[in-house]
Amino acid sequence: MNGLFGGFPLKYKTVFFRQLATMITSALPLDRAISTAGTGVLPQARAIGQSILAGNSFSKALAAYPYLFSEYEVAMIATGETSGTLDTQLNVLAAELEQTHQLVQSLKSKLLYPIFVAHFALFVPSLVVLVKDGVEPYLKMTLGLLIPIYLMLGFLWTGYRLGTTTGTFRYLIDTTLNLVPVLGSVLRLLALTRFTRALSHLVEAGTLPYQAFQVAARACGNSWVRSRLYTSYRRVGTDGKLSQMMGLAYLFPVTVTSLVESGEETGQLGPMLAKGAELLEMEYRARVNLVMTLLPVVMLLGVGGLVGFRVYKLMMATYAPIFDM
Repeated sequence: MNGLFGGFPLKYKTVFFRQLATMITSALPLDRAISTAGTGVLPQARAIGQSILAGNSFSKALAAYPYLFSEYEVAMIATGETSGTLDTQLNVLAAELEQTHQLVQSLKSKLLYPIFVAHFALFVPSLVVLVKDGVEPYLKMTLGLLIPIYLMLGFLWTGYRLGTTTGTFRYLIDTTLNLVPVLGSVLRLLALTRFTRALSHLVEAGTLPYQAFQVAARACGNSWVRSRLYTSYRRVGTDGKLSQMMGLAYLFPVTVTSLVESGEETGQLGPMLAKGAELLEMEYRARVNLVMTLLPVVMLLGVGGLVGFRVYKLMMATYAPIFDM
């Protein structure tokens, strides 16, 4: 259960992968590179290095720490091992994690004000109860509402963290999130971007298309999307084209499948897949920016409605007896 709640902070993980890529490019032994890159940021680095010396692959050694390294990160490392581009995949992971960290920090800063106003709306209007009835009713009204919310959020977060290592539970989580308006499309685009980018690297490294498709599907990081990809792969078979497999998944925009099909016809499959990944990433970032713009506004409107309702309720409770006289 080590790391269940703390995990591996994104800013430290970015540094770890970036340093590791540099040392691998310099031909430093992998176990030594991991120990060096993990100094001060990853206490488990020595154990991971020892696991590799014992004969395990790097991806398998990381998979032993599911609360530190996500399924997607492990799959990307496995992709690098399979295609012989481990340093490239590590740099890709570092860049993605850096961008994710920036997005998270931006979202936190935008949500800080609505969250503050929500707490203000809970504690300040209720001061009438504190003056009128005393401390105990005031705490029951404020903390009695706030504590259950915090407990529910903690329960959901713990369930999500546990779901990263339980296949069925993770599939249930991903399927549920897929049904959420706006958020579901953002998560699908993220998974498709990861899949197409990994597929591009594998094809460029000379991996057979049907093998590359299976490995890239594992690297998409979304159980629901992966199941759709596997289903289309089984329908087409090992002799089918990648454009057919992607088309039958009914997940990709027509522009992306057309690029892949033209790449197969012209012998430029790798570059066309890379171009498709760029298009998907552009759409993903546009959706993320939309969500980050709208979410704080929606929260602020909700908090405004809550403040108005609580003030109205308290005023009616306070002055209604006077009007009845």
